[in-house]
Amino acid sequence: MLRSRVLATLLAAGLVMIPLATHAGPYKPAKPRSEPEKAMKMKKMIKVTRHGDAYCFDNAIVRGGVVVATGRCYNFYLVRNSSGAFLGFGPPGPPMIPPGQLVRMNTPAGAKTKGRLFYLVPASVPVTTIPVGTIVAVPVRVTTPQPGKVVVVATPPSTSGPAREVEWAFDQH
Repeated sequence: MLRSRVLATLLAAGLVMIPLATHAGPYKPAKPRSEPEKAMKMKKMIKVTRHGDAYCFDNAIVRGGVVVATGRCYNFYLVRNSSGAFLGFGPPGPPMIPPGQLVRMNTPAGAKTKGRLFYLVPASVPVTTIPVGTIVAVPVRVTTPQPGKVVVVATPPSTSGPAREVEWAFDQH
């Protein structure tokens, strides 16, 4: 009795599977992506506009874990504290401190300036660039050497010796 029940179940399962297998059709490999899909995946040239001393990006840019949002313009500052050196993205308009002037962060002007920065991007700069605990507005050049890339080049003042350019490469987000 048990044997006939098992055979009946297998026979019923086989009868159900046969029509499914015949209607599935032959295996077809996946089609290559169409041209519009490829174009959407390609990175485009990031448009950088300048308004006074501030720079505006038409796409978000990223370096490390920091994503700099689009839709706003930025002035640039170099900040150095006990954690290291950073490129600061500040509000547009006249710089909050005169370019090239070192301001100590433990003063009211330094604390106010640091508090208004939107982003701090880690930077590796020479030790002689600025002392620890200071902030300085730096003039920059922003270039787009290839699609999906933005390079910010700054020439910060040096406390000793000639000033050296420092650059930060960002990717499109």
